[in-house]
Formats: sequence, C-alpha cells, structure tokens
Amino acid sequence: MYKESMRQTWVEIDLSALDHNIKAIKEAIGSAEIIGIVKADAYGHGSVRCAKVLRSNGVSRFAVATVEEALTLREAGFNETIIILGFVPQECVDIVIEQRLTIVVGGLERAGAIANIAGETNDVIDCLVAIDSGMGRIGYRIETPFEKELAKTEIEEMDELDGIRIIGMISHFSTSDEADSSYTDKQLSLFNDFYEELAGCGISLPMLSIANSAAIMDYPRTHFDAVRPGIIMYGCYPSDEVDKSRLDLEPVMSVKAYIVHLKTVPAGTAISYGRRFITERESKIATISIGYADGYARTLTGKAEVLVNGHRVPVVGSICMDQCMIDVTDVPEVRAGDEVVIMGRSGDDEIPAEELADKIGTINYEILCDFGMRLHKIYIDRDKGSYDLV
Repeated sequence: MYKESMRQTWVEIDLSALDHNIKAIKEAIGSAEIIGIVKADAYGHGSVRCAKVLRSNGVSRFAVATVEEALTLREAGFNETIIILGFVPQECVDIVIEQRLTIVVGGLERAGAIANIAGETNDVIDCLVAIDSGMGRIGYRIETPFEKELAKTEIEEMDELDGIRIIGMISHFSTSDEADSSYTDKQLSLFNDFYEELAGCGISLPMLSIANSAAIMDYPRTHFDAVRPGIIMYGCYPSDEVDKSRLDLEPVMSVKAYIVHLKTVPAGTAISYGRRFITERESKIATISIGYADGYARTLTGKAEVLVNGHRVPVVGSICMDQCMIDVTDVPEVRAGDEVVIMGRSGDDEIPAEELADKIGTINYEILCDFGMRLHKIYIDRDKGSYDLV
C-alpha cells in the first residue's frame, strides 16, 4: 500500500475505527454534547482529518491546546466552535478575535487584560472559566471557604467586563481513571457546590464540563452539558482500571514498515551500537526504517517485539535514530519488502499502544503522540474501501 512513498515506514489511521468510537461515545453520553479533543494533532492522528470524522457525527465543538492548533482547523475550513485549552499570549488576542476562538481564563487580571484588548474594537471574546477542583494545573482553587469567596468575587467582576462573555465553567479530573473514586468524588462535589454558589449570585453558566475520557466511561453523573473525550476517541482506554465493558473501542492508529534489508549472519555477530546484542546462532537479521526520532523510544531496546507475517519477533540491539534491527530467523520464507507491524495487528496477534507503554513505564497517550510527529500517515476508510497518503 505504501510502496510509492519515499519512506518505508508509516502510521496508518483507520477512520472507520474513529467513526465507530465516536458513535459508541455518543451512545454512552445521552444528551450531553461532545467537545472533541484534537490537541497535539489529535494525539498524533492528524487533527484535520479526525475533526472531519467528528463533524460528520454531529460534533460542533473542538478543543485544542494552542492558537496555532486552532488556526490549523480554521484554515482547513472549520467554522465550528474551537476552544483553546492552553495559555493564549496577549499578542495573540487579536487572532482570537478575528478567528472567533473561545478561550479559557482562570483569573481576573488575565481576563481583564483580554477584555481591554477586545474592547478597543468593540468585540467580545467567549470564555470558559477554569476551576481547579483538584488537578493543581490552571484555574481558581475552591477548596477552602476563603478560596471559594475569592473566586466567586473575581468571577462576578469578570462577568461584568464588556470585552468577554462567560459561556461556561470547566474543570478537569486528576484520578478518574483509577478504581478508587474518592478523590474524583471530592472534585465533583467541589465543582457542583461552587456552581450552585455562582448560580445563586445570578451568574449564568450555559455550559458545564468536567468529564474526561475516564469520567465519560465510569462517572455518568459528571457528564453535565458537555463531555471532553480524548484518548477514547482514538481507540485506547485511559487505564486498565476503568470499566472497559462500557465502551467497545477500536484502535485507530497502527504503525507499519517494510523490511528494507535482510541478511544471514553467523553466531557471535554483534548487532547495533554498543554490541548489546550478540547472536547465539546463525540468524536472519532484518532492518526496518524506524528509530527513536520517529517515536520508537530507545528505551525499548531489549524489550520491544514486532509482528512479521503474523509472527512475533524481537527487536535486537540498540534502537538507532532512524533504523532498528529485528531477528526474523524463525519467520518462514521471510524476505525484503515484507510488512512489519510495530504497533497494531497482524494475523491473530496484536501489539497495542499499551504494550509499548508498559515496557518503558509511560502511558498510551505518549506512545500515540510520539509516533504521530514524524512519520507519514495513511488514512484508510474500511467502509469506503479507500485510503489517502499524507
């Protein structure tokens, strides 16, 4: 499929799987709205192509991390609501106004500065107020009575500013992907109580949103007006502690390569940098064009396996910047040009993102993002029988 490319390694994005996952999420959340999280280039999957699938499923709000990511969607023709979850530099406020972007604010001083810029041209910027219910990241702390009163006072003043319009309140769970629900329950209680206090002051908050992927699965009472699915859209579960029976997900990303070199070497042959692997028998060693610059972490050295024609084989020797070697001695009739699955399914076996993450002590999120940065992408649609090369 990928022979026409200049590189012999690629990321395969299954748009049919993405479509399946979105439909499963919609069924699980009932009347709540989806804010599609497409930051970090849709977790390495390609924000524009993924957002198109979301839009075809009725998603009309998207969330990104930066102004640049928002502009990528606007330039691709997305006129829907785009929320910037991260920091917006003051010099970018004009872009926010021009492109009708929604921002997140967590302090009166910052909100006032933004409102002043918008007021110079009689514009109004839509804002979501960020509440730190226990994540410790951004937003108003509301754990103590003093913190609540300070936050409430500032939000009341913010609500009076001419250059911004508060359209809702958001927060983020810290441990909703863990079996112990006590901290999530505490965060939810703080969020609920503070909302009631603001409503009692006459502050209108049309949209409440706190549910991330894990909360969508395990805490239906957190869905409120809008949920923010991320990793589950891309076919991975937030952790092994969530109730996976609640969502039937299909992995969207696979990583594949072709064998570019194959040779037979005698016992005692050193493979790769540092001579960390020495063959113990006559061996067939294949080279594939993927390395740590492509997101295949060097820390996988001595741990990773790949699939060749349905057979699981080890990666041998140190993973290089752009290449690595695999031992295909036990793969029948293997030849140069055969497909290698680095992440994904081949035959009856599968290497999921979680397997790679577990081997190096990280999370599936990081694996997806890393693979998506450098490698070219093929978008396939099983329902339409088509594919596109990007």
